[in-house]
Amino acid sequence: MRLELKKIRQQYGDKLIIKDMDIIFENGLYGFLGPNGAGKSTTIRMICTVEQPVAGSIMYDGADIFEMGEEYRSKLGYAPQRAGYYPNYTVYKFMQYMAGLKDIPVNGEAIKKCLETVALWGEKEKKMKELSGGMKQRVNIAQALLNDPQILILDEPTVGLDPNERLNLKNLLMELAENKIIIFASHIVSDVEDIADRVVILNKGVICMNVSMEDAMKMAANHVWECTLRDNNKIKQLRTQYKECKMQRHKDGVLLRIVSDEKPCEEAVPADGSLEELYLSILKNKKG
Repeated sequence: MRLELKKIRQQYGDKLIIKDMDIIFENGLYGFLGPNGAGKSTTIRMICTVEQPVAGSIMYDGADIFEMGEEYRSKLGYAPQRAGYYPNYTVYKFMQYMAGLKDIPVNGEAIKKCLETVALWGEKEKKMKELSGGMKQRVNIAQALLNDPQILILDEPTVGLDPNERLNLKNLLMELAENKIIIFASHIVSDVEDIADRVVILNKGVICMNVSMEDAMKMAANHVWECTLRDNNKIKQLRTQYKECKMQRHKDGVLLRIVSDEKPCEEAVPADGSLEELYLSILKNKKG
């Protein structure tokens, strides 16, 4: 199974949104990161065939997805960040409704399996308006699984989940990724760090990084520095000149963690980095 974007370009009027994007997705979980306006949502819409690129092609196992039409869309599952609900529908009725929209035979066993997967079978008779934000998000993911998709796209799936729900969802996605392509778009970098096989960083319509999580963590170690300082003027200077990712006061002074390709000051020593710090380094090393 292979989804390939070849020289994809997208623009709205004179505004170029995606610039000659090349990327291949195979079985596994891809963490899709980028600031607002990076082009993540546009890329997702094109993969879902909601809009067509102005140039380039998107191929599924060698076939153009726009020519495949419904055959391709039947392989897709999509959980948007903000899904609409009929408040008076029960969870079960909502799942039946979504199955009808997707032209999936309304099979009680299939609905049961999807709701059990997200630990909501016991809540099937609750009305949607009675659910917490996290439970609604789990229903959103359950409907995306109704057709047992080969490609599962999740847009900010952990927003609104409590820590236990987030952990359960991440465990679920790691299990599903064994035989699916999962694209996990998020602003919560730590969630991507926890579960992704590969991390893709997009900025201004360009892929800045596409590497395995193991390689990303090795790269992170080369971009983070720590120093403890007492001189307030020096602290202010460093915070102005570099991107600091942490500042914490101790009895010995102020601990700064700084993202930089170069040693920021004499007192700085290399530190183990996180994906979030690597992400900050790649987007912009210095403030402004």
